[in-house]
Amino acid sequence: MPRIWTNPEFVRHRRAELRPVRATTVAAVVIVMCVLLGLACWSYEQSLLENARLGLRNYGTQAWQQRFDDLQRESTTRTWLLFYRWLVGLQGLALTFWALFSCAQSVSGERDRKTWDFQRTTRLTASEMLIGKLLGEPVLLYFAVLCAAPITLIAGLMGGTSFGAVISMFVFLAVTSLFLGLGGMWLSTLLESRTRGVGLIGALALYLLTIGMFGMRTSGLPGLAAMSPLTGIFVFLGLDPSSMHRVTPLLFGHAVPWLLMNVILCGSFSAWLALMLIRNLKRDYPEIRPLSRWQAIGCAAFLNFLIYALLSPISSGGFEGRVGWFRDAQSVALFAVAMNGLILFLMGLATLTPQERLKVWQRKRATGASAVFADDGLPWPWLGISAVVAYALMIWGLLAWDHALPLDIATLQSAAIRLVIVLVFVTRDVLFLQWCMLTRLRQPIVKGVLFLGLYYSAAAVLTGLASVSLEDASGWILALLTPVQVFDPKVQGAAFPPATYVGLLFQMGMIGVMKSAISTRLQRPMQIGVAT
Repeated sequence: MPRIWTNPEFVRHRRAELRPVRATTVAAVVIVMCVLLGLACWSYEQSLLENARLGLRNYGTQAWQQRFDDLQRESTTRTWLLFYRWLVGLQGLALTFWALFSCAQSVSGERDRKTWDFQRTTRLTASEMLIGKLLGEPVLLYFAVLCAAPITLIAGLMGGTSFGAVISMFVFLAVTSLFLGLGGMWLSTLLESRTRGVGLIGALALYLLTIGMFGMRTSGLPGLAAMSPLTGIFVFLGLDPSSMHRVTPLLFGHAVPWLLMNVILCGSFSAWLALMLIRNLKRDYPEIRPLSRWQAIGCAAFLNFLIYALLSPISSGGFEGRVGWFRDAQSVALFAVAMNGLILFLMGLATLTPQERLKVWQRKRATGASAVFADDGLPWPWLGISAVVAYALMIWGLLAWDHALPLDIATLQSAAIRLVIVLVFVTRDVLFLQWCMLTRLRQPIVKGVLFLGLYYSAAAVLTGLASVSLEDASGWILALLTPVQVFDPKVQGAAFPPATYVGLLFQMGMIGVMKSAISTRLQRPMQIGVAT
């Protein structure tokens, strides 16, 4: 693989975005903006000093004299520090936002310009394309930040910030921006050119989600806050909000620095995104599958492992606001089961089989040449393996935290039943999406997810209507159509209501119906290019 500077894809973007005239203009604009920002900070500090001087002149008290002397003595340092904070805040938000949104248009934009097939047929490997686009798409903003970096470093040092803190701030923002860039590129590969607007909406949602991770610092998983650029800005600029200084990320119960946690989390998630991109960048759009079946199981295991690695139970001390988060082993098990519902659904989406491969598997299956666990078969057996792995990790995690959260057999028993019920509902939903892929729908996954949202909304409405007249009827409807009842924390062991087990059997029957519908679809001749 060639070096980054000579990567053809990176060179293409560098030459297009950093022509001499444009690069000179950008550098000049950055310097002018820094000068104006510095003057604004100086003016603000001078206004504070002038107000203190007027207060001293009007009142002449010892307090006003002390305030005036402090401001006069620290005026230069305070000006540089304010300048540094504004520079870092603006650069951090611009860098992360632009990296995400530019990469979110990298592949879908090429499809829109009808140049993507040309790029895929070149001798560039998928990893070379990935590196070239990741570093090339936002290269203009990278250059602007690089121009402002010396000014930022000088301002930080003059403002009393240590050299290590300034460098740590740059590393934090760089790692976060690369992670968001990979996330944007991953979204871009999943969308056709006609759905670029949906991709931009998804990119905005991902950015807001990453920014919102800052709120996780007061949760039972405070380490997740390290993925938010706001965390780096607040921590390394000394802008700690209330009680932020009492919050530290935990890794296996041990406090670690925010920068290290950021590198671990963003680095590990970026590795999974890079794996999915390298696997699919040079594939035709209908053949895209983010992960293989075993890779999906590994990803589900990794996400489950993170829950117990980042866990911060109340008994371990820390921020008092974590009331209700992980008071006992049962609350951890409930949270793990709920998260596994989302994890299993996402893994099911990542392993849906394209129609052509599924038809080939069906024919081989009929002759005994292929097994149920084939990589091109239906995804439901692999969901079962993922659930087994998740339960095994749950046992390991709860036993590892047994010193802080005492564990009993009833908790494990109820968690197993809850996980089975959630697995059944997720399997039904994933098989429905697999069936949608065999229909004539355009964008079948998007429409299938919308249909599922409509189904659960209808179930909620029916439950609400039934609760007006008969409370027992609403409980039965809720158990038959949704897995909500399994998250009742009052249930211990296997003492679930009868409606829960009836709902489990009903949904297993629905799985059989979906498998039969998929088999019927696979027996029809393929119809390509027809859209409804």
